[in-house]
Amino acid sequence: MPTQGGLGLVLKINTGSLTTVANLIEADFPEQEKELWEYVLHSSTDGYAEYMDTGLRKLTEFTATLLWDDTETTHAQMLTSFEASTAVGMSIEDPAGQETIAFDAHIQKIGRISKSDEGYQCEVTIQPTGGPTIT
Repeated sequence: MPTQGGLGLVLKINTGSLTTVANLIEADFPEQEKELWEYVLHSSTDGYAEYMDTGLRKLTEFTATLLWDDTETTHAQMLTSFEASTAVGMSIEDPAGQETIAFDAHIQKIGRISKSDEGYQCEVTIQPTGGPTIT
């Protein structure tokens, strides 16, 4: 049985301290991924590939859709972070507040959306870098 719904997700960005991103419509969570090395030995069963853990891990890029207002502090910080060559501190928290993933990230892409039957939105692509802290 599900323990929580989708409403209430919290995305934060560092604006001097971690601050909740305003006007969040929806967001994906970054996926945890480990790099595997593929190999096939002459002794591999029926020539099937085998995999070995390389020890490398990463958080994948993810997107957040915002009702966009470039004068709002957290949205302005995303624009500033996009222009910067350094990563910005961020976190994402599930709706029930049971799990928080904190990480540094690059704002990789900012894509504004303006459809006639919707508000002025922006889809932001976020690429975490380095190891996360999951609590």
